[in-house]
Amino acid sequence: METSSQIIVLITGTSKPRRGFETAKNLALHSSKYQVILASRDSAKGADAVSTLKNQTNIKGTIEAIQLDVTDDATVDAAAAKISSTHGRLDVLVNNAGIMSKNPVARDNLREVLAVNCVGVMSVTEAFLPLLHKSSAPRLVFVSSSIGSITHASNPESPYYRAAGEQYRMSKAALNMLMNQYHVKLAKDGFKVFGADPGLVITNLMDKENQRARGGVEGDVGGERIATVVRGDRDDDVGKVCGVYGVCPW
Repeated sequence: METSSQIIVLITGTSKPRRGFETAKNLALHSSKYQVILASRDSAKGADAVSTLKNQTNIKGTIEAIQLDVTDDATVDAAAAKISSTHGRLDVLVNNAGIMSKNPVARDNLREVLAVNCVGVMSVTEAFLPLLHKSSAPRLVFVSSSIGSITHASNPESPYYRAAGEQYRMSKAALNMLMNQYHVKLAKDGFKVFGADPGLVITNLMDKENQRARGGVEGDVGGERIATVVRGDRDDDVGKVCGVYGVCPW
């Protein structure tokens, strides 16, 4: 069982070298106080991610993997039971797992996106709330996006006004409300709840040069932006969506 000085962090969606993986790496490089648990759907890919991180130089924190599919309640509950047995509590939950569907059928696309980006997030959060309640400083982070902002979406002068991916945008707007509701409900219990907007992070899902032309950043930059919220650098913005340009408007 860990000492109270350690900060136990669970991050979902970490099997690929993108923002979740980079957030884990950032924390593990930052301090030995972080015990980072990388959650992924594929246990083999999760183990590979841990191995990759452990081979990094200057790793200070502790890293481990756990299998968790946010759309499968059985794996979510099993992961919560395992962390309860192994660690006894959870200090930080980073709801990072998310998808952008390429399904050309709009209604099916929305069902797929909401299943991961909203229902899956709530499933994980509810499963781990009992463990977070055992922390002396519980922190709950929802990885969001400025393209979920209705203020931006309705402002012709905003760079997010004409962004595509309607279903994804809807899911992030819903996620912002979910974050807000947990903030309102849990603030009295000492929880610090945030949205974290890492900006456009370059992935293999779309043309990389096009993403760079739109201001996209590499995964390590996106990971740093999320890690600042985990580390407490943005605590003045509790209950809000923390973006690189400041607080993202609703």
